Amino acid sequence: MNDSTTIRPSNAFLAALPARDFAELRPHLRLVEIGQGDVLCENGAPIGHVLFVESGMISLVTTMRDGRAVENATLGKEAVFGALSALGAHRANVRAVMQIAGCVWRVRVEDFREVFERSAAVRRLVLLASELSIAQMQQTAACNALHQAPQRLCRWILQVHDRIDGRHVELTHEFLAQMLALRRPTVSLILQELQGAGLVRYGRGRITVLDRDGLESRACECAQVLRDKLRRTLAAMR
Repeated sequence: MNDSTTIRPSNAFLAALPARDFAELRPHLRLVEIGQGDVLCENGAPIGHVLFVESGMISLVTTMRDGRAVENATLGKEAVFGALSALGAHRANVRAVMQIAGCVWRVRVEDFREVFERSAAVRRLVLLASELSIAQMQQTAACNALHQAPQRLCRWILQVHDRIDGRHVELTHEFLAQMLALRRPTVSLILQELQGAGLVRYGRGRITVLDRDGLESRACECAQVLRDKLRRTLAAMR
């Protein structure tokens, strides 16, 4: 993909930067297209780039020794991956996977640190983006422990729907089961119920949202809690 930086990104944190501070960062930004399933960073690996999601979605996943995995957070165009690397040598503590294909603005950690040192607004970006990611991980952990599987699945579909253009979510039952630490038959049964209620349509690795309000009514409060946190964070950024 052409990595021109002449356009103003739609990533929420980049868009919220004052023009002068964005101009400092802009020469270092490269727009990169990432395919579904591509691994952006492995757990324990050094972080070489800071990523501002422009479209699509990144999943942050913890993998156990026996191969089981669970999702900790999802990052869309309101998020930044690797921001803490501005503070010094930093290794990933999760596996980052592009679960919905899209584009990211990528900047080398070395270049990002230089701008970080000069720009108070970029330093605030690092603080707020990191705080938002931690808040999502904490909320997801609480959700997985306290809420029922149907509520969690509805919450997850809503979070993905917030981050994509259109109504279609390209994900398999196997993937959903792994991300939510559920059995595949459980996911299938819940989707059958949601489809029977006219809330979604699913098949061939695709979920189509038909009734957004209906999904909201069946989801736990976590999706709205995280939306409210995002709104407050971006207001503070601006």
